[in-house]
Amino acid sequence: MTTLNVVLTHLPPAAVNEGLSFLDEVAPQARFAVCHVGDEDALAGVAREEKVFVDEPSFNGLPYTYQSLNAILDGVHDRLVRPDPGIDAVYLLEYDHLVLRPDFEERLSAVAAATGADFMGKTCGERTATNWFHYVRFRRDERLLEHLRSVSVRADPTRMYGCLGNGFWLSRTALEAFVAVEDHPPCYGELYVPTLLHHLGFELVDIDTHSDLYRHVRWYRPFAVEEVVRLKRDGAVFVHPFKDTKAIGAVRSAPGPDSGALSAPETSTS
Repeated sequence: MTTLNVVLTHLPPAAVNEGLSFLDEVAPQARFAVCHVGDEDALAGVAREEKVFVDEPSFNGLPYTYQSLNAILDGVHDRLVRPDPGIDAVYLLEYDHLVLRPDFEERLSAVAAATGADFMGKTCGERTATNWFHYVRFRRDERLLEHLRSVSVRADPTRMYGCLGNGFWLSRTALEAFVAVEDHPPCYGELYVPTLLHHLGFELVDIDTHSDLYRHVRWYRPFAVEEVVRLKRDGAVFVHPFKDTKAIGAVRSAPGPDSGALSAPETSTS
């Protein structure tokens, strides 16, 4: 399976390039592209051929609770995925979602294959009739409900889903179906993307249910550099959030896991 890993960032070019250099060193066989949502002029300074700028105002100021991923997925598909029929899947990760192992693609692909996933994320699951903040906000939003009724292939078009949006995997087919929907109501991306894909007929999978890949992925608090160095040595696959971009050199120079820690764990399909 060929995966395009897209780093979502708003950082200045020097910081973006430093992060890319780190990723290339950790996983030299992987293919990393950039989606920049900050200053359009910054894109020229990003040392990567596969890159795209997306003007998404909801990523450039408060309130973050209306951040939308629609234009980002459109831009990634239009500029990076559609021209290359060899891409089978996309892994969209924010700049503070660190990759610490060279075999991360293999491990993600193994979970997807074992579960039949079209979309995978952290704490990805149904939020209907829960007290999840974003479900409470949108559960009676008539624009969203009417939209879901118009596209859903499911028996109940009011069901809603959610996940943590800092790092998620989706198949090419799911991405193509998402961008084929022309009109989207205002909605928070961590709710809207998995919800729409569910109603388009795709299989959603919670990474934590089937693996330990996201054991060190959380919403908050940011990891300190000392913690990340230790986790890298212990064989962690991903870490989020890590905001100290100036300390990426310390993470780079830290030793990785030994051969025992690099052995692939079993993947649960239960």
